[in-house]
Amino acid sequence: MEIYDPVAEEYAAVFDDISLRVFEWPWIRRLVEKHRPQSLLDLGCGNGYLLKALAGIAPERYALEPSSVMYSIAAGALDSEVVLRQGTAEAMPFEDASFDMVISLLSFRYMAWGRALDEIRRVLKEGGLFILVDLFAGSFHPFYVHKYLAAWAAARLLYIRNREYYQRLRRLTRSPDWRRMVGEHPKRELSEAKAAVERNFRVEDFRLLSAGLRGVTAGFLCRK
Repeated sequence: MEIYDPVAEEYAAVFDDISLRVFEWPWIRRLVEKHRPQSLLDLGCGNGYLLKALAGIAPERYALEPSSVMYSIAAGALDSEVVLRQGTAEAMPFEDASFDMVISLLSFRYMAWGRALDEIRRVLKEGGLFILVDLFAGSFHPFYVHKYLAAWAAARLLYIRNREYYQRLRRLTRSPDWRRMVGEHPKRELSEAKAAVERNFRVEDFRLLSAGLRGVTAGFLCRK
């Protein structure tokens, strides 16, 4: 995924701690701790911060990253127990029924959903779990006021505690390379994602993790 290469190093520097994902990370951690997969694949692993945080929970950790620059960053950050491969979600370099769990954290919007979901299903063991967390298009809805307020409060608290993070994030999101990437991969509709996922998996849990005026973050727990 060459379009990600120009922003990879700056992105990795901004998101150097999984705890910055204040809505996404606690939900994922609870699910992994509850189900205790023997083998886990982080699909679109970025700089590897998720798998670093899951050390000791999943004995066999695997990572797949399409960006060559981000792959190099992950290779330097992840411990030797993680099996890291470069490749795409649409053509994974893994055998059938390889994993108990596959996680896609904020990488799904960059995939061709049909081929990627077919591949995720292929590499999961029977009864295996797919955790999907991503941003989707959305507009203001009065029903989600509590989510807007929670997101605003969490953002303000994080800003107070870590202003350097917000300064780095502002520089990243204002860069021409970032805006070009986001422009070529806009947020897609949540209903479209639900339909695509339900064609391939049984959805056991769905959570609206956070909501803003320009989109929502949603989580799916799916079983093959």
